[in-house]
Amino acid sequence: MIPSTDYSYLGSGSILIREYGSAAPLVSMGNCSALTFSPQEDVKSLLDFTQPGGGKRNEVRRLTGVDISFTFHDFGASQFAIGLRSAATPITAGTATDEPAVAYKGGYTKLAKIAKTITTVEPAGGGTAYTAGTDYELRDGMLFIPSTSTIAAPVAGAANVDVTYTYDAQEKVEALIASNKHYELVFIGLNEAQSGKRVRVHAHKVSGGVIQEMALIGEDFGAGQISGALLSDGTKTGDGISKYFTWENET
Repeated sequence: MIPSTDYSYLGSGSILIREYGSAAPLVSMGNCSALTFSPQEDVKSLLDFTQPGGGKRNEVRRLTGVDISFTFHDFGASQFAIGLRSAATPITAGTATDEPAVAYKGGYTKLAKIAKTITTVEPAGGGTAYTAGTDYELRDGMLFIPSTSTIAAPVAGAANVDVTYTYDAQEKVEALIASNKHYELVFIGLNEAQSGKRVRVHAHKVSGGVIQEMALIGEDFGAGQISGALLSDGTKTGDGISKYFTWENET
C-alpha cells in the first residue's frame, strides 16, 4: 500500500474585509456559513479529424476569472453596506421634538426613526395635545391613528401633527447609492478535520457584487448571499507571486 498523508478539510471561521487600498482595519462579516472560490476557464478544443470516430486532438484551457461567493447571517449595517452598495449610519439614542408628520386615520405613520415611546402628539404648529390611546397609539415603533381619532385629516398632503418621541440607538442603511467597489478579503479559519489547525486565505482584490436575495419573512434564519469575482492585483509582482489569492495552513 502506498502511504499517504491525510489532508482532509472541514472548515469554519471568519471572513474579514475592507475596501481595497484603504488605510482601514479589516472588519468581520459576522456569522458566515459559506465561502466559495470558483475558477472559470475558456476551453479551446481541437477535434481529431484524422479518425472517422473523431475524438480530441488537443486542448488549451485559459483562466478567464475566479468567481467568489459567501453567505452571511448577521443582518447588520456593515454587512448590508457591502451587499447593497450602501452607506451605513449609526444613530445614537435620543429624542425627536415636534417632528412634523402626515397622519391619516385608520393607519400607520412612519416617523424618521423607530420610536420607543411617544411623549406628545400636537396639531401642526402647536396647540392642545391629543390624547394617547384615544387619538393616537404607538404600534411597532410607528404612530398609529385610530379611525375614531379627533386628529384632523391632512390638507393637500401637508403635515397635520407634530410628534415628540424617544428612540433607542439604531443603524440606518441607504441602499443602492454607491457604485461597485473593490475589496480585500481575508478568511481566517480552522480545519476541524485536522484538530483545529489554522487556515488563512488572502484574496487580494475582490469585485463586490450585490446581495442576491433578502428573505425578510421566512421560517428559517435569514441569509444573504453575495457573489463577486477575484480580480488581478497589479501590485502583486514577482516570479511565483499570485495576483489573485494565497492559501496558508498549519501542518
